[in-house]
Formats: sequence, C-alpha cells, structure tokens
Amino acid sequence: MKKKEVCILITSSGGIATTGIIDCLKNNYENRKIRVVCTDIISQPLLMYKSDKFYLVPKGNSRKYVNAILKICKKEKVDVIFPGSGSEIFTLSKNTKIFRQNNVVVATSNHNSVKIIMDKVGTYDLLRKNDIPVPDYYRVTKLKEFINAIKKLGYPRKAICFKPAKYNETGGARGFRILRKKNSLSNIVLKNKPNSVEIDYDSSIKLFNTTTNVNLLVMEYLPSQEYSVYVFCNNGNMLYCIPNKREELLQYYSFRASIVENKQICNICKKIVKILGLDFNVNLQFKISANNIPKLIEINPRIGGTIILPTVAGVNLPYLAIKKALNEKFSAKKSIKKITMIRYWKELFADGEKSFEINSNYKKTF
Repeated sequence: MKKKEVCILITSSGGIATTGIIDCLKNNYENRKIRVVCTDIISQPLLMYKSDKFYLVPKGNSRKYVNAILKICKKEKVDVIFPGSGSEIFTLSKNTKIFRQNNVVVATSNHNSVKIIMDKVGTYDLLRKNDIPVPDYYRVTKLKEFINAIKKLGYPRKAICFKPAKYNETGGARGFRILRKKNSLSNIVLKNKPNSVEIDYDSSIKLFNTTTNVNLLVMEYLPSQEYSVYVFCNNGNMLYCIPNKREELLQYYSFRASIVENKQICNICKKIVKILGLDFNVNLQFKISANNIPKLIEINPRIGGTIILPTVAGVNLPYLAIKKALNEKFSAKKSIKKITMIRYWKELFADGEKSFEINSNYKKTF
C-alpha cells in the first residue's frame, strides 16, 4: 500500500541546489504530501524556513556521523535519504544495510560504484579503457610531475586546468583552477572578481611549496560548450537522460541553462551507467573538444545542482527517486519540453518563525 505522506532527508543542504530539490518534492505530480528534513555541518538560516526541520550534524567522515543521521531518521520517521557531499555519499552508501534495517533507503549508487568515483583519476582510467572519451590527464603529487604534466598537455601554448583528484575535496567546484599563459597575479587580484577560477603559473608552483599533501588531476582545458546531464538509473540501466546546455555560469553554478537533445552524449551516458553500475539520480558533466567530441569531465553520484530544470520540463527526477526507493511503479515519460531556466537573486524575509517574499501577491506596507 502506497504511503500517503513521505519524509525525505537531504544532507549537506547548504548548497545552491537544495531549495530547488525541495520545490521538486513539494510540487510532485501526485500532489503527495512530503516532509523535508535538512542537515548540514553549519547553520543554514534559509533552510530553517524552506524545509520542515533542520539539524546540525558532524562531518560525513566523522565516526559520529552515521549514528547522528540514524537518530534523526528515527525521530523524524525518515523514509528516504538524499546524500549531498562526497564524504556523506561515501559513508551512507557504505552503511545502507544499517539504514535498511530501520526502513530507510539511501538513494545513491552502491558502495563499490561510489568508491570508484571518489578517485577521479581511477575513474578516468576505467572509462578510458572502456572507450569513453575523457580529457587528456595526469595524476600529480609532486612539483616535477606537475611541470612535466602541463608541458605534455601543451602549456604554455594551450591552457590547462587542474582540481583535487579526490571527489570529496571538490564540492561546488572547490579547488578547480585554469592556468593560462596570459594569467598574472596582478590581473587575477586586481581585475578578476573574487570567485575567479583563474590562476597564474607562479602561484601554481608555490602550491607545492606550501603543502606536502598534493593529489591533483591535471588535464587539458576544453574551452567549448559545457553540458550538465541529469541521468536517472536503475542498477546500471539508464532510464532517463536529460542534457542541459550551461549557457551562463556564476561561481561555476548555472545561472542560465536550457534543455537540449544530444543523442551522442546520451549514448555515452548509457555506457557509463552500465560500466559503473550507477543507481538513482546521477549528474554527468561534459565539455566539447576542439574536434567536436563530448568528453566527460565529472561524475556526481547525487542529485545535480539544476535538477529543477528537468522537473519543470516534465520529468520530476527527485520524486522518481522516492518512487523507486519505496518500490512504487512509475511510467517512463518520453515527452520533455525544451525550456530555459534563468536564475536570479531573490530575497527571503524572516519575521520570527514566519517568512515571506516580495512578489505580485505581496501587499505593500511601506
């Protein structure tokens, strides 16, 4: 018998995507009542108003983390967990049996798949062996390796980029940098905005002198079009593939994006899902090479940051994850609208326990 009311726990909820996920769940096509509980390691005032309940929890790699989440699940009668950060995805996927025993489903891929994805270089190695197009890349842990790698990739004639090789160190584009010949420290500091991902050569070299704990994925920089693809899977089988073109970025988040058709990208996604045995919602990111080949640049084994776009286009992927987790039947919808999403800043005002926004229904009182 289908549950009338469902409770969902969203972890690492401080990211830009969470309010969109909440909107997807609250506005599901069955008009089902869904309670949303959010957690994070730091206070998130916005979510104290947008979610039904908010809790502070330890970091995902803490020994106290699983018990803390389990305690919340029991108290709030949580049915499904949507993991957010890399460390939480790793820990929760490793402990799915414990949660299953308490009637809670962790909506993520199996731990073996997650373990592969946590090492970006290892993931690239596996996919390249299976003829999946990825950028040219090198693992770098020492200065000499870094210098050799960027030379092999064509620097300074070509731009290169790098980021931490461990997935749990790269949330929200953390650590991602682009190195170009024209970059200088003065231009980066005085002319670029604080959220710039550009870096100069000298600063890159100094990185290796300031820490001994360097583990980088250094790769060719692909300057062409970027796609963020929303994939819904069932144990290695791809059920949905919805590419969107990232048309405008701010702090590396999509502020304008459009649903598009791209059979070439979807065929690649289908192979990746099968190779890695992916499950539930997965976000795959591609950039187009100079010879017009889509190359995979990132795998996020979680709900993607712009999941609200495919939902408004006709397919509510977060809600389908709930249906799948609860073993409820759902039919595959083939018709998806080609729409564009534009993000913009919007204020939420708090007055005690109440919150409100200024919109067309707001009565002017000042």
